[in-house]
Amino acid sequence: MDLEEWLVRKRLLLATAAAASLVMLTGCLADTYPLTEGEQDIIAEYAAGVLLRSDENYTQALNSPIPTPSPEPTPTPTPAPQPTEGGGKDKDDHGGKGDNTEVVENASLNEVFGLEGLTVEYEGYELYGVLEENGGYVVKPGKGNMLMRVAFTLTNTAGIEQEFAFAEQGINYRLDCGEKNVLSPKITGMEGDMLFMKVTLAAGESCDAYVIFELKERAKPVEGKVIVSRDGEYTSIVVLE
Repeated sequence: MDLEEWLVRKRLLLATAAAASLVMLTGCLADTYPLTEGEQDIIAEYAAGVLLRSDENYTQALNSPIPTPSPEPTPTPTPAPQPTEGGGKDKDDHGGKGDNTEVVENASLNEVFGLEGLTVEYEGYELYGVLEENGGYVVKPGKGNMLMRVAFTLTNTAGIEQEFAFAEQGINYRLDCGEKNVLSPKITGMEGDMLFMKVTLAAGESCDAYVIFELKERAKPVEGKVIVSRDGEYTSIVVLE
């Protein structure tokens, strides 16, 4: 027997003795911490492996109390949702107003104002250098400009007294009289100015109302028109005459 073989046997004997001692120790503790026979074998072999792990000739594997996990399955990616026909929008999605909204571009003035029991009629226009009320309220245009007062008649056609608050109606007025840009009405505090007018009319009663514009003296109102609209749904074209 050579020296190397003798050393290996010696290590094995020492490991066996240590393992036996550990088994005896575990046996002493069995009453307090009961172990199964398999658990005792694992402890004994683990002790032997610790003592011999520095020996390059020792290749015995330790028992493992935990089973080796099987490879985890590779998750299947969720397919991306495919766009529906028509660019991904629902066939009932029209991207704007619903089908029940009718845009009336050549509506009457009554349709634009949309107040039950009220009729609105265009009466004509007049040009002024200065506008002055009986109470002394004066509206003056800028240099080289003039004022245009577009007149309407309001009539309560209901059988009861009614109050009409035009500032709450959101009515838009624009003047197109051959200039480069259309004009917005001039804001004034004159009685009858339809931008902020509030009036109470008895059944069948009528009153005058106005919208006032400031325009260049060179403008040609006779070739113009007033565009009256509400909410982008109703538009009435009033030809100036």
